[in-house]
Amino acid sequence: MKNRTSLFAFVAAAAAALCLAIAPAASADGPKPVKVMTWNLYYGFDDAPVVAAAMSGDPSLVAGAATEAWRQVHATNFHKRVRDVAVWIRLEAPDLVAVEEAVRYVQTGPTGSIVETLDHLEILVAAMRELGLPYEVVSSVDTTAIDLPVLDAAGNLTVVSLQDRTAILARPSHGKVAVSNPQHGIYQYILGPPDFPFTLAQGWASVDVAASGKRFRFAATHLEDASADPASLTPLQEAQALELVNIHAASGLPVVFAGDFNTDGFRRWPTYNLLTKDLGLTDAWTAVNRGKPGLTWGQSPDLLNPFPRFTQRLDLVLFAGAFHVTDADVIGATLLDRIPAGMWPSDHAGLVVTFVP
Repeated sequence: MKNRTSLFAFVAAAAAALCLAIAPAASADGPKPVKVMTWNLYYGFDDAPVVAAAMSGDPSLVAGAATEAWRQVHATNFHKRVRDVAVWIRLEAPDLVAVEEAVRYVQTGPTGSIVETLDHLEILVAAMRELGLPYEVVSSVDTTAIDLPVLDAAGNLTVVSLQDRTAILARPSHGKVAVSNPQHGIYQYILGPPDFPFTLAQGWASVDVAASGKRFRFAATHLEDASADPASLTPLQEAQALELVNIHAASGLPVVFAGDFNTDGFRRWPTYNLLTKDLGLTDAWTAVNRGKPGLTWGQSPDLLNPFPRFTQRLDLVLFAGAFHVTDADVIGATLLDRIPAGMWPSDHAGLVVTFVP
């Protein structure tokens, strides 16, 4: 954390150069609106028991918790709930989509042969193509990777490899925006041994975007969750936020940041204040929805809660530059969204933002 002061100075200078204010609305003949979406797709299981078992150091407890987690992944069937995400993408027609927890699972048996593969990003792209939506992954970053010991139905020990990813999807053939220069990175400050039983890498993915004759950068991210231990983990989360803004402000381009920031914009937790007050980023939600909570997280881990139970606004779209925000909506959060799959599409709602660059 010793680089924090220099990072603040650098980002403050870059922010001033970028004129961090919402610009006046464009004229009818000016730039056309751009729409972006962010949605955390959800691992599909409650990770708390797995972490608790790993902290105990007891291999049998770890295997039991991991086996239950793998059962939950199947119960929260992504093949079923992905369709609601794809339908929302069809309805909203975003130009750019950021997805977090776009996990890939690979289960290998005792002999090392592959038993099963579940790739949430691949499944999402396929579901969109079934609806005639030719979105492609244009940038992605592999983040946390964990091997979990899982017992199969016969009691044999197998291994389920979890590979987390954050990704950006776009329609490359779409004439409204053009993307280039895909980049990605892992944050310097991450949670891992000896403080934590797993290495939890978080990172970002970005593309440069050309729209209506203007250029900006679109960066997707997933910051570490500090809520379980705010006293010790908030500084780490703040370091990741500083690194994110530092890297992309250095490009000299206006930047749109989207993702699961794991800091509550409704209650204004410390990292949110760092991003919006100290670093001067504009929160798209509050720009057009002042006074409305816009909550995006809080569904039950099994996704079966009969009514919405959102408690925090963790999913954000933030701007560094003279963008004019025209609309920001939470999606996937009403009772109608629970009907198609018999469960919620994710433990997060999605967020859609329209702006003029």
